[in-house]
Amino acid sequence: MNDVPGYEHIPGRYGVEVERTDSGTSTFVPLRPDLAAPDGSLRIAAVLMGIDMGAGITAGQAVLPGWTVTADIETHLVGGCTVGPLRVDAQAIKPGRTMSVVECRVVDAGADDELVALATANHGVLEPTFDDDLRGMTVGGRRVFTPPTDPDDSLESYFGVDVSADDLRIDLSERTRNPWGILHGGLTGLLIEQAAFRAGIAAPTDFVTRYLRAVKEGPGEIRVVETIDRGETRLVRVELVDAGTGRVAVVSTVGGRRT
Repeated sequence: MNDVPGYEHIPGRYGVEVERTDSGTSTFVPLRPDLAAPDGSLRIAAVLMGIDMGAGITAGQAVLPGWTVTADIETHLVGGCTVGPLRVDAQAIKPGRTMSVVECRVVDAGADDELVALATANHGVLEPTFDDDLRGMTVGGRRVFTPPTDPDDSLESYFGVDVSADDLRIDLSERTRNPWGILHGGLTGLLIEQAAFRAGIAAPTDFVTRYLRAVKEGPGEIRVVETIDRGETRLVRVELVDAGTGRVAVVSTVGGRRT
């Protein structure tokens, strides 16, 4: 387990498994106590990681021998995953030379495929600079990501998220870099979830996230830049800044029921 790349442990910490299907991929995330929200359902951060992984792998496989990086993801939650595992069924609807667009249907596989979320993700196409057997997956093949040997009690502590500061911070390290050497896109879901709660959204349901540029130096700092109330719901705009460069890397709007 210790000789695999560090980025293998990022989805591994969430228990992610990916299966190649005729139309794309199915990605599974278990409902474990360490991934559960206070109400017992799967944490939103884990749902967003499953979507990021399923959409990203599907987008990449659709443009082989190239690969992709996430440009934006739009997610709408309609329910919780209360039995598990979560299953993200993803298919590429517009693969091309410069972009690869994927649709995801997210269900609670243990609850008769009850709908949890719908998502659409756009990806930029790049030439890969790393070797990864994800590009060689055949239909029916299943990839189980290697879990870390020393997981801490929470996702925040394992990935080095500083929750004590006014602005949430995440270090750029072996534990948080993707194969491109930049902050793993799926981890922005962990930061956005926490930022939404801090901004007074009790039940986030709608996420639109744009990846403008990579977090290359770090740490990443996420901050609330605007809050708009709409009756019993609230809309929050957040930015993820690469503190090393001072540039905004990610912008996101989150909507949901107010506290």
